[in-house]
Amino acid sequence: MDEDLLREISEKYLLPFFSGATVENSISSTQSDRVTAFLDPQTIAFKVHKSDRYRLLFRRDQPFAQKADTAREARVIEAFVSLLGRMSSELHGPLKEDLLSTFQRRVVAEASTEPGESDNLLKLIDQMALWASRLYEGAPITSAIAIDPSVQGVKSLPLSSIASEDFFAVLSNGMDSMLTLSRHLNLTGHIVLDSSPSDSGFCPWRYTAIAKWTSIGKGRIAVVLNRLGEILILRDGQLLFARRGGNWHFLTHTPVLRQMAVPKAEEIRQAIYETALDASFARTGACIGVIASGRGHLVEDVIAEPDRLETLQSNKSKALAKIIGGRKFQELDRTLRQELVAIDGATVLNHRGEIVSVGAILKLRGGSTNGG
Repeated sequence: MDEDLLREISEKYLLPFFSGATVENSISSTQSDRVTAFLDPQTIAFKVHKSDRYRLLFRRDQPFAQKADTAREARVIEAFVSLLGRMSSELHGPLKEDLLSTFQRRVVAEASTEPGESDNLLKLIDQMALWASRLYEGAPITSAIAIDPSVQGVKSLPLSSIASEDFFAVLSNGMDSMLTLSRHLNLTGHIVLDSSPSDSGFCPWRYTAIAKWTSIGKGRIAVVLNRLGEILILRDGQLLFARRGGNWHFLTHTPVLRQMAVPKAEEIRQAIYETALDASFARTGACIGVIASGRGHLVEDVIAEPDRLETLQSNKSKALAKIIGGRKFQELDRTLRQELVAIDGATVLNHRGEIVSVGAILKLRGGSTNGG
């Protein structure tokens, strides 16, 4: 494939999956080079055809996920390259823009499934996208539909037939109930899941029950449509992709935890990361700060005394101290953590996970007076 064309497509359709990534200058390549390969933990080289004499460099300051991780960037790039290879001849014709307009969803389906299974997931994604543009009795449609390849479905009830019926759109709530289909998208049943928001996991807590279900059986995939019209793809107990604001995003989890310098305890870092996910998908926002070991004396300079829980000087500090009950951040239920960080201001922890303040107005330097 022509290098300029690959760069153009990569910048428009690959980069949006990843925050902070860039497509950099190419390097020379031979036919013996792999189509996609790690050059170092932060750089992936890729090309479309083995015969291409160059490879573009995909780079990010944050290290990429390792091979053992389910949510790894290399898998997305491999799907991207594979799809381009199959459609490269058509990209030089008049249908180029038409083909690329729906390209990202194909990358999502290819990167989320085993070889040969992407078409079925693509049909399910398209069904959710259709429902996202519609209302049921004046309200947005929420739904969760999963594919379980180990179960036989009813051949007379394929998704293509029953999805056109209005009733089918409201048979699950998208959080703790869902419809299930076979590998061939025939209806297999309906499941009510045990919702346990306190469970840890790399997905928003509202969807932990569905995520847990995908982790139990091989090849299980769930697609969720929430009330905001967002589409989520879950597999192996994790949130892999999310379509938000009309754009697809890839969620890579483990590299974020590795990059966090403080706190050193992984349990606390994971609790912070999970809460950031929860706040994002609850649309509440969050500001979480961590005081490094040996820097506790700076608390008085940054956080006003009435905002510090230990002082018990305000109704807020007294009420929150009672609710938290001396527990560390990582020991709290995920629901409570998300509600705490939703309070306007900053949630500040020390390096052990002890909660210093919630909803604090910080004393800022550099000309500003105060802020969250």
